[in-house]
Amino acid sequence: MSLYYELDPADDNDPPLLPPILTPVAVPDKIEVFNKAIAAAAKSEAGTVFYSESTEFVEIAVVLNPEVKKIKCNQMLYVMMVAAGDSIGALAPPEVVVTYSYPGLIYLNQGEAGIVKIEVSSANEDTIPDWIVVGLKLRLNNQLQMDENNIQPDITSLADEGAGFVSRTRAVESLSRHFLAWISQWEDEGFKPVVDMWNSRREQNKKLTLKNKETVSWVGLDENGLAIVKSKNKEIFLSPIEITKEIGDINLR
Repeated sequence: MSLYYELDPADDNDPPLLPPILTPVAVPDKIEVFNKAIAAAAKSEAGTVFYSESTEFVEIAVVLNPEVKKIKCNQMLYVMMVAAGDSIGALAPPEVVVTYSYPGLIYLNQGEAGIVKIEVSSANEDTIPDWIVVGLKLRLNNQLQMDENNIQPDITSLADEGAGFVSRTRAVESLSRHFLAWISQWEDEGFKPVVDMWNSRREQNKKLTLKNKETVSWVGLDENGLAIVKSKNKEIFLSPIEITKEIGDINLR
């Protein structure tokens, strides 16, 4: 039995309680929240938080109205990732170690558990897009592990790591609040605190492979949130927004 539990367990039939600046919108189970938010972004208010009614995953996608050029919108991927790290740290037992790898994967005790994605409206790199959608999907429990013939030790969930008491509703509330807090810090202090926190949690042993099957070495992040990697002694820059061009679509296994 875990020593950690919710003093006031949430009813997952109730909508999450979010700060007034955020508006929760429920998305039925089995519908991809990130895609739903993208489809609705042009008609949605800034601060709309789409969330899944699934109890297997916590899925949110937040619509933002950017005030920066498209190239700097890449930074929002890392803002959501560090917010997720803080949120998990606040909800889960202290022995749950949160780490990240580019282009958006989240690990719990080195097991793959979540992913963050970003999309923006069509715009040139030097113009301001109409909207940004930042989405997160995190396993609350691991249905894959229930099949004894298909155990995958490098895939995990909050429940597997001793945080099965965390409800979807509480997770949505916590993730949204921590994201809002990091947005505020980003506005006040710029991208550097985000980069510092992300780097402190970066998973050192994960490899990044391009579409051509080439494994590249990690160099770092630039001031716009582009990943700098080394390919055949040449540095190349990868945008989280346009990552599918270089890596392909990234999803949870």
